[in-house]
Amino acid sequence: MRRTNVFVAAMLLVTACVAGCGTGSDTTPADPVIDLNTLDFGPYDATPHEMGKPKNDLQAHDFEAERLGDIVPLAMDIDPSLTFGGNSGTLVFDDPKGTQLHNFGDFSHFAEDAPNFIGGYISYGMSSRNNDGIELVNAVLLFPDEKQAADAATALEHRDFLAKPGQQPVPIPKYPAAHAHWTPDTQAINSWYATGKMVVFTSEYDQAKIWFKHTDLPALVAMVTKCLDTIVPALAKFTPTPVDQLSDKPMDIEGMLGRTMVRPKAASGEWLNPPVVFHAHAALGWTTDPIADQKTYQRDGVDLYAEYGNTLFRARDAAAAKDVRDQLGDPAKHFKSAPPPRNLPIAKCRQYHGPVTAAVHFYCSVAYGRYASQAWGEQLLDAQQRISAQYAILVRAK
Repeated sequence: MRRTNVFVAAMLLVTACVAGCGTGSDTTPADPVIDLNTLDFGPYDATPHEMGKPKNDLQAHDFEAERLGDIVPLAMDIDPSLTFGGNSGTLVFDDPKGTQLHNFGDFSHFAEDAPNFIGGYISYGMSSRNNDGIELVNAVLLFPDEKQAADAATALEHRDFLAKPGQQPVPIPKYPAAHAHWTPDTQAINSWYATGKMVVFTSEYDQAKIWFKHTDLPALVAMVTKCLDTIVPALAKFTPTPVDQLSDKPMDIEGMLGRTMVRPKAASGEWLNPPVVFHAHAALGWTTDPIADQKTYQRDGVDLYAEYGNTLFRARDAAAAKDVRDQLGDPAKHFKSAPPPRNLPIAKCRQYHGPVTAAVHFYCSVAYGRYASQAWGEQLLDAQQRISAQYAILVRAK
């Protein structure tokens, strides 16, 4: 079992609202009339679009993995203390090498150990931002049939077991088919469990106990058991798409991605995941503050979330959408106000002034109808142009 000493917790995109944000007002003043012809879209496409069906196998597999991710429990569903670590990197994946999974296990021969893998989804959480608590990762891997899933679970565990001398098998009494192991002097455990056409990979890493050289194997077994108790019933509700029908599945839910600005072709280094659309609970796995955002979602009736060139939220009504906009755009801890885009006074912009040096610095948000959106950029003008294009898309969408 391998693990980097320091988790890369840099906040690449601050898409969440911050605890202590306002709750909006009871009255919603009428918006001024915006002339779309006067807005500065920069290089961005300001027209709605149809996502249609997957155009290749990679898209088909990615969107099947997203369907899976929509029902995978969050880390905080398993343990309420695991509320940190969201927006931590690639969550939808077709190869573990581009994810954080290589920090938790040996996936160096994945194609050999897991042939015909379709796609996977990662649920991750920490009990502390300071690398002194529990880290928990659950990855669900999808295969064409039950046998291939079972074979992959066996092969992947065996590979990881041999990767480090001194590891010992660990039985999980409630789940005897689980393949698990640990190193007796380290408070960490890895487990692979096949259920239907899926494999659940669970890894717990307790930084505090490792620091104090304390081990507690029953606690590790209890965590794996709790994970499987939570995840396996959820996966039972998921109906995998037959492999020969993956390309027939639409890539959108109720037009959310079609209302979200497309990713600029020139962008590099910021897109860790394919375009995604999720229902509200699954969307909490994509935020840096799921507790605060959960309150916002519940208060404002947010039911759908999409991320493409910007992020998009669908709220209960126009007043609720404006509250979401305010959560994303008003001044808050580590954020100060910035000017709105030219000729779009209903947008709100802010600049990040906090301790995370790798964070994106400028964010703008806007609302139209039931929808609220946030855009970002390293330069204020870029964020302003993105949110202007996004506003035009929302106005023009049918």
